[in-house]
Amino acid sequence: MNLWKRGTKRWAAALALASLGTVAAACGSSSSTSSSNTTSATTATTAVAPATINVGVLPIADVAPLYLGIKQGFFAKQKLTVIPHALQGGAAVASAVVGGSLDFGFGATANLILAAAHNLPVKFVAQGDQAAATAADAWSGILVSGTSGITSIKDLAGKTIASNALQGENELALDAVLQANGVDPNSVHVVAMPFPSMPAALAAGQVQAVTEVEPFVSAIVAKGGKLLSPLFEGMQPNLLVAGYFTTNNEIQTNPGLVKRFVTAMNESLTYAAANPAAVRAIIPTYTSIPAAAAANLKLPVWSPTLQLSTVQAQEQLMVKLGWITTAPSISSLVWSGATQ
Repeated sequence: MNLWKRGTKRWAAALALASLGTVAAACGSSSSTSSSNTTSATTATTAVAPATINVGVLPIADVAPLYLGIKQGFFAKQKLTVIPHALQGGAAVASAVVGGSLDFGFGATANLILAAAHNLPVKFVAQGDQAAATAADAWSGILVSGTSGITSIKDLAGKTIASNALQGENELALDAVLQANGVDPNSVHVVAMPFPSMPAALAAGQVQAVTEVEPFVSAIVAKGGKLLSPLFEGMQPNLLVAGYFTTNNEIQTNPGLVKRFVTAMNESLTYAAANPAAVRAIIPTYTSIPAAAAANLKLPVWSPTLQLSTVQAQEQLMVKLGWITTAPSISSLVWSGATQ
């Protein structure tokens, strides 16, 4: 693919996200009204009223703390009934949150930066997950076939590489690793492909490398694939990969509700970090990951603390790559009440 075409696809992805948000905002929903009424009732009675919230997630291991928090009663303790809605992509989650059909959503850091750069009114309120502190504990990776003849990141120049989305967190981390190894990101051909489809595409030679997460990293290695480099950890240890977000309007209209969600979410993140066995047990209940695979995969890292320095690093790289023209301020990207 020529350089202009790759760049065009990147910007098309960003503009599509902005368009989705605009369309969804025009549609609206009843959930915001319901939350507003709940807050009014709470103020009037000086008691916390029960509320039902809709949260957009992806069917991946990363969101296990939310499901654990529901099971352990952390949200119930805040008088919140959480209804998870598993969608297939970050753009769908973002558009639904901006439109009001979802109250909160799980989204990659790169996607939220893009949204803020395009003036979509969204903010992180809690951590989603982060990269491991060391390469040995990495739960993501850049992998190639064991018979490809590719032995280093430098060998990826000119190759076709799969990412779960164009201009997303995986591609951003890939570009960072390429640059760190002296490879021009524009010299590779990035194609969008779902995580579960990557191992077969790699084995069939449809792509020469993939940017994967667990359990697919372990699955590829088990079948003779080679890990060239950690992905998120290769960009920056402890990188904030994703977080939970909502709209500025929700924060301004229902600050008490947002605080209760964040309190329960942070308790859920802390519990997940301390109870890996519980995480492994719950993952197969909301994903297609088999229990046997869940029992052995390397888990994402969870913490109630948002690693803001790693957000700024991602913004700077996105500006350097031409994904955005100006880095959004942290205050425009992260709610002031979030744990930082």
